[in-house]
Amino acid sequence: MAKNSNASTGAGCSCASSSVRTAQFKPFEWVQIERLDPSQQRHAAFLNDARDVVQGAQTLAQLLNWDEDRRDAASSDAAADSAPLFDACQRDALHRLLAVSLGLLHARIEGECEALTP
Repeated sequence: MAKNSNASTGAGCSCASSSVRTAQFKPFEWVQIERLDPSQQRHAAFLNDARDVVQGAQTLAQLLNWDEDRRDAASSDAAADSAPLFDACQRDALHRLLAVSLGLLHARIEGECEALTP
């Protein structure tokens, strides 16, 4: 999942709107796998994958908030430039995608934690 080419995609990104209702997301640092011994490389790869999932979920949540704001604006104003991108069915599907993605990440974190306990 995680690729080295993604290492700089979130670092210093200031593309989030100041009107976003959620707190400013600060992406995790990218773990350079090449610098680690082989026993730590698996954990580093997991952390990089988890970073990508969390960053993607945050970006999708921001997009959904933005789209819902556009939907609210379109319902109160007939301006065509504020039409939402997603219909209700698409919006619901994206909310389910977020829930499933984070649920799968949670399950994987639980598995990692269990592997560390004696």
